[in-house]
Amino acid sequence: ELKARVVGFDVLFSEAETTDPVADRIFADAIAHNGLTVLAVAPTNPLPGKHIGEVLPLPMLAESAAALGHVDFEIDSDGLCRSFYLYAGMDDARWPTFTLAMANVAGDPVQFSRDNKAVNRASFSWLRSGRYLIPYDARQGGIETISAYQLLHDEEAAAKVAGRYVLVGSTATGLGDVISTPVSQNHQRMPGVRLNAHVLSGLLAGNLLKEMDQDAHLYLTLVITGLVTFLLSAARFPVSVVLFLVAVIGIPVGAGLTLSTTQVWFAPAASMVPLLIGIPLWGVWLHRHEKSVNRQLSVRMHDQATHHAVTGLPNQYALEEYLRKLTVSGVEQANISALIIIHVKWLNSTGTIIGRSAGNQLLQMIARLLRDVVRSDDIVCHLGGDDFGVLVQGLNDIESADVVAQNLLRIMQQPIVFEETSMFLAPCIGMSIWPDESEDGEALLRDAKIAVFRARMQGSESVCLYSPQIAEEVEQGSQLERALIFALERNEFEVYYQPQVITETGEIFGVEALLRWHNPELGLVYPSAFIPVAEHTGLIRTIGLWVLRTACHQVQQWNSQGLGPIQLAVNLSPLQFSDRNLVDEVRRCLVDSGLKPDYLELEITESAVMHNLTEATNAMRLLKEQGVKLAIDDFGTGYSSLSNLQHFPLDRIKIDQSFTREFQQNENVKEITLTIIEMAKRLKLKVIAEGVETEAQADHLQQYGCDGLQGYYYSHPVPAPELSVILDQGELSQLKP
Repeated sequence: ELKARVVGFDVLFSEAETTDPVADRIFADAIAHNGLTVLAVAPTNPLPGKHIGEVLPLPMLAESAAALGHVDFEIDSDGLCRSFYLYAGMDDARWPTFTLAMANVAGDPVQFSRDNKAVNRASFSWLRSGRYLIPYDARQGGIETISAYQLLHDEEAAAKVAGRYVLVGSTATGLGDVISTPVSQNHQRMPGVRLNAHVLSGLLAGNLLKEMDQDAHLYLTLVITGLVTFLLSAARFPVSVVLFLVAVIGIPVGAGLTLSTTQVWFAPAASMVPLLIGIPLWGVWLHRHEKSVNRQLSVRMHDQATHHAVTGLPNQYALEEYLRKLTVSGVEQANISALIIIHVKWLNSTGTIIGRSAGNQLLQMIARLLRDVVRSDDIVCHLGGDDFGVLVQGLNDIESADVVAQNLLRIMQQPIVFEETSMFLAPCIGMSIWPDESEDGEALLRDAKIAVFRARMQGSESVCLYSPQIAEEVEQGSQLERALIFALERNEFEVYYQPQVITETGEIFGVEALLRWHNPELGLVYPSAFIPVAEHTGLIRTIGLWVLRTACHQVQQWNSQGLGPIQLAVNLSPLQFSDRNLVDEVRRCLVDSGLKPDYLELEITESAVMHNLTEATNAMRLLKEQGVKLAIDDFGTGYSSLSNLQHFPLDRIKIDQSFTREFQQNENVKEITLTIIEMAKRLKLKVIAEGVETEAQADHLQQYGCDGLQGYYYSHPVPAPELSVILDQGELSQLKP
């Protein structure tokens, strides 16, 4: 619609869009409809032990584009970009430079041709030909920048596109490729899209400069230096002085004339320096020095490619090389090796709060901790972000590997003191064994990642050893995740309600909202299967809010019908509890449903509270200010102690069902249960026990002073219509199994 002369996307569209399956097809159709769109091709960065590759657009995009062009630029040894190649490509320099492809599509004649000689980049199979200097225009008078926002909302700005070359790319630091150039000022590097704009300007104006071939430059320098040296040595004073001045002035003048007539740049410095300092072989030395610098730069780049920038530990690429050497040695292993991956959960949230610099310091502390606790011949790696790896070799058996992993888990569970604040890492560990189920190094790394993923899905700080069964469970979890994404919008969720009764009378005083998932393909899915997946993906926030809103409306309906008063208990996941919008969301649910705040009780797990006592206490205080009640769910199974209860604004403690099941047979469990009830009474907190399945359990809990009971003995969780009938008839016995 804007009638641009040609449009070039300085963006690599090599990966499919995962969030919107049809987005790539829509984009391809738009490119085809435009008919004047050029897409970018680029070489990949070479990895240790691997050849350089070629990054192409997605096939559907490439087929729709009018042309493809490479965006490969030459970086000199001083880190500055001064030149580009007219053609480049894998095994054959077949791709025109990005801007030349745009000019060809636009039909503008270009007076520059490719060289027959191809330059091999870094001894790999990416070939270049036709090297030219970039004619930087410091004023940039012909280059105009229009933001995407202006293009969409400013008609005057959008009108400027008509009939002009349009290059699309990112100019914001950190969002795209940025390159240091001779015209960069104040350490500000130039975005790749603007660099292409300079090249395009030079192409269209026909003022590209070609640097003389390196061998020809060296030969000419030696000839000039030798000739001038010979003449100076043969001439007498003052003729030698005149010759010297003629040489000093004539060399740069000759270079300028050559440039103006042939557009070939001959750098005169290499010829003049020997004359000035008396070193006739300066050009040879310069040539060798450049090679040495390039070698050092190559070594430095290799080190950067194989080590993490923050921690200095070997990265995943280096680990893959270690594993390859381990698994392809061909020697039968007398001992086993274990690959242990450690995932720490706090980085995703804490790193954002404390800032990047402090987050990097914490990463470095973790790296030092791991190096200090492992053996000297063990390999510690930083795989990226919040994942670390330890490769342990020479172990006797799997039990020995498990001992190492459990020891690492125990050490990582200890709080890290940072700036006088204790921080919990909440580690999860996955482990794979060689030789065992893993057939090669790639599989060994994949299996360890599957194991740590399973450990994360379990939501507990544990060690998970890979097995085929674990892989099947993870695959099932992936299926659940794919189905879970659309479950809410397809109305596949249903809230069930389990009654809570007064111990003394057996009357219903409240209900707990419990989620059930009816999937057309998977059938009835219980929370134990899909809640960990929802928490891992972050969907639990949206799902949890839907449960809270639905349950509030239902309980208010019962109360308004005279079936109450009924109190509603709703579980909050740790992700929900840490959400800063939680208080506002609870307030909106109460207002929209009309439910009184004191009829809503939010149940919070111990782990959600104990990992950050200060923030947890503040969040509970804000919720209490809304008038809602608070309870600790599954008390006794987590980190907290009875002494912590006095610091929290709680109304109720919920005894975990594991205590309810075992307290009659296990004296230790019985003593713990009695202690919990007694301490709660002293703190004036109500106590409810879940998991009551027998009359004997109910009688004993009543005898010990428990205020409320909940479990299958009274009722299974049931849908709202079934519970409505029971509340209307007042017969709880109908719900008993």
